[in-house]
Amino acid sequence: MSVTVPNALRHAVIDELGGEAWIAGLDQLVERATQRWGLQVGEPFPSGMAAWTAPATSMAHGDVVVKISFPHEESRHEAAALAAWRQSGAVELIDDDPTDQALLLSRVRPGTSLRDAQLELEEHLEVGAQILSGFATARIPAGDPFQDLVSIADGLASIAEDGIDRTLHSAPYRVDLDLVRHTVALLRTLPPSASQRGLNHGDLNPGNVLGHDNHGDDRTVKWVAIDPKPVWGDLAWDPWPLITQWGPWLTSTPQPAELARRAAVVSQTIGLDPARVASWAAVRSTLSALAASERGWWTGYRGADGDFDRATTWNRAAAMLGG
Repeated sequence: MSVTVPNALRHAVIDELGGEAWIAGLDQLVERATQRWGLQVGEPFPSGMAAWTAPATSMAHGDVVVKISFPHEESRHEAAALAAWRQSGAVELIDDDPTDQALLLSRVRPGTSLRDAQLELEEHLEVGAQILSGFATARIPAGDPFQDLVSIADGLASIAEDGIDRTLHSAPYRVDLDLVRHTVALLRTLPPSASQRGLNHGDLNPGNVLGHDNHGDDRTVKWVAIDPKPVWGDLAWDPWPLITQWGPWLTSTPQPAELARRAAVVSQTIGLDPARVASWAAVRSTLSALAASERGWWTGYRGADGDFDRATTWNRAAAMLGG
């Protein structure tokens, strides 16, 4: 069997450790999935950057999707998260093979992403908040197999501290180092002080929310989450990408009062402290900026400059909310 490797996926993983070998072995991984689940597999979806994903048909399950992830820590427990969230707002997991990091998923139709749907802001926030509310009410205990946010955040704090000396002093523009130091402090204080904890999706951006009509009598399109990067801990960790990534967010940062309002709207539905949601949004914006700077992406699309700007604005929003 010879499979097509989408350009987006190839470019995303080819320079990663083991990336070239994984791409070379995709034919065998897809063949094993085909045999394991009795599939007729179509051409892969072109947009994925962390997994080979394609529509398929199964005698046992009808229309399905087969997903084979590039091995990395963030996706290692995706199947466990989807199983834990069954009927709580996530795509349905049919089966998985941990060795190959292969998933068999229910096909989502029409499959339009929340980003592509271009809903009005209030409806956009409501869709995401309802999904996060479903995740929040799922009683999932701490411990294996999920990583704990306290330990993850402590490691991220150390990386951020190292980045101040290793990268930021040589930035092509002035970086607010106090912003980064504040991020380090929040990474060490927010996780252990949380009162509302559970399993976070980890990457609930609008591209990871798909419209689903379920082919039932109720033709109202519902929404489900895909592609979790699960982490257990403070539930205020999760709303950041949903709230931030609406409209022309890469080129325009809303005023602090508007971001504070969005945090309050989403927090009310989920039952969270909006100041914590805003503080985590500031932290995660700074972390995104630091990741970009490590790659030398200082400006432009995916550049650190926009994330640093959003982090500053989110910190102001958090202050307005009492954070």
